[in-house]
Amino acid sequence: MLKIVRVDLSYFFRTKWLLATLIGLNITDMLVVGIVYNGLMSFNYFQFYVPGVIVTGLFFASFDVGRRVHLGLTEGVSQYYLTLPVSLNELAMAHLISAGMGGLIYAGILTVIASIFLHQLVSLGTLMLMPYMFVLSMGLAGVAAVINLFSKAGERYWILAEGIQTAMVGLSTIAYPIQTVSSYFPSYIVSVIELNPLSQGAEALRTVVNGVASAGIFNLVSLSATSAVLLAVGVVSYRHVFTSLRDSGKI
Repeated sequence: MLKIVRVDLSYFFRTKWLLATLIGLNITDMLVVGIVYNGLMSFNYFQFYVPGVIVTGLFFASFDVGRRVHLGLTEGVSQYYLTLPVSLNELAMAHLISAGMGGLIYAGILTVIASIFLHQLVSLGTLMLMPYMFVLSMGLAGVAAVINLFSKAGERYWILAEGIQTAMVGLSTIAYPIQTVSSYFPSYIVSVIELNPLSQGAEALRTVVNGVASAGIFNLVSLSATSAVLLAVGVVSYRHVFTSLRDSGKI
């Protein structure tokens, strides 16, 4: 299982130039949007927005393993994994652990660079949040597992992934305070936005930066619970995918 994790991470680091480009885009997003909008807001929007960008980077990085699993299903890599002395649960967990580590590494790089501009990130609180961010990243990878479950072969994976990523980022407090969101959506949608794991992760970092979260429902128990639920869904989804693949030989 650990060897599968290592192989997944090796693919993550093989795309170092792509990673460098994406990190550059994230930092540009922080500086351009954060600083420009800061002059238009009645509060420090830069401090609000930077944690959101970090969590968004973690989210997209955690999806990278789901993309490789999809390619593995269509290219025969997953079929090879099923011939190894590893159980279906271990295979599923290996992919989710590697996704969690990939997301954490990417978010960690963003955090280090962002701390140059936002010194509040250089704190013990940020380090204490890293285990929770790891669990969050694994949970978000569970969303990619669900997409793999329903997409089968072909281009549907990319369409579903793009749609779900856009919906989850849009219906979160990544870019907008919950008070602003509340004025545009009914209360039941606002509750969903507050429970969105992206909102929970962003509010966790904002608590470090500002000393208080903008979404009142946030706490580490909620962050851990929502991440654990998504992680469990991911294990079940991958297990179903690999069971079907083992029984039929194809997807």
